Amino acid sequence: MNSTGGPANGRTNPIGRHLQTSGGLRKTLRTAGELGCEAIQVFVSNPQGWAVPAPREDGPEFAAGAREAGISPVVVHSKYLINLASGKEEGREKSVRALAEELAAAGALGAELVVVHSGSHGGDGAMEGMERLVAGLRQARELSSEVSGETDGAVPAEPVLENPVGAGSQLCSLFGELGEAAERAGVRVCVDTAHAFVAGYDLSTPEGAAGVAEELRAALGERVAMFHLNDAKNELGSHRDGHRKLGEGQVPVASWTELLRAFPGVPAVMETPYDTPETDREEVELLKELAAGLPKERGSV
Repeated sequence: MNSTGGPANGRTNPIGRHLQTSGGLRKTLRTAGELGCEAIQVFVSNPQGWAVPAPREDGPEFAAGAREAGISPVVVHSKYLINLASGKEEGREKSVRALAEELAAAGALGAELVVVHSGSHGGDGAMEGMERLVAGLRQARELSSEVSGETDGAVPAEPVLENPVGAGSQLCSLFGELGEAAERAGVRVCVDTAHAFVAGYDLSTPEGAAGVAEELRAALGERVAMFHLNDAKNELGSHRDGHRKLGEGQVPVASWTELLRAFPGVPAVMETPYDTPETDREEVELLKELAAGLPKERGSV
């Protein structure tokens, strides 16, 4: 596989996307190279089930291949079922254990970050939910070292907390709440741009995006570990999830330049719908250009 060589042309933000692993991790690495990814995100287990991540025979080869290609960070997205803020003790304990297992499994693959959703307080109130979320993050980190020691001894990955769309009793859709949870738990965050938009942060113009970036930096500062840089399917403030490819949703492509300009060096990983390899590569290249401060209309790459 050809090395990506990392960011170039004055650009500091590593760019990539979520990739499938169903064909094996060797195929994942090949796809990363073909798409020009400098950072990637994967699952290490079925995100819709509670099964423990199984050891991967191709894990060491994947870790070495990613290092050789200069792919960094390698990110894992944790199970969607995890809810560290759950009011049900059994569910909360299960979530802590599941996150710890994913942190350990990610570390065995050489991954640096594991994205975890902030969860829902289930009607108990944001204050109670916040206490449980913070405690759950701390417990999962402690437990991950034990889990890792039981297996291959690799250093567990770092959890990063993702902002939700703000529906129902979800926690941390506001940057201030996300920052509070991160500071108290001693973790960093992953900012999903589609989630932020439908939660009410207006990225619909470059000027609006610059303002959102200012709010984000004021609330979170250096705690922003990465972006899930996704265009939004649904309307501003709708609290309805849904991703679109860049330039095909509610956010103009020039807005991404304004956002990333405020966060030099912060990786941006897309979770946009898969298309043809050519179209997916075009989208990666588009974001690279936007991150370099050269706005382009979609399709002009």
